[in-house]
Amino acid sequence: MDQAIKFEEVIVPSKFTLFFDCPEDVMEERLIQRGKTSGRADDNVESIKKRFKTFVETSMPVVEYFEKQGKVVKIKAVDSPEKIYGVVKERLAERGMEVGK
Repeated sequence: MDQAIKFEEVIVPSKFTLFFDCPEDVMEERLIQRGKTSGRADDNVESIKKRFKTFVETSMPVVEYFEKQGKVVKIKAVDSPEKIYGVVKERLAERGMEVGK
């Protein structure tokens, strides 16, 4: 939280935060599948659950802080990457930003 506030004070105020909203069970399955080919030692259930806990404790307060200011663009991230990318392009266009074609 401190880092987010300091960034806005020193660098530039945030225009928005792009937040990919995905249930933990979906993320866990994706990471387990990635672990089968990635070679990453931390793509296992125990490490994944620790990462989720850390994210909820440290990152969600930042998301909630910006959400109260109307600065969060929330994207449901359960579909295919192609569908999600399409939604991202639409949502960013709504904010006046163009994304690669």
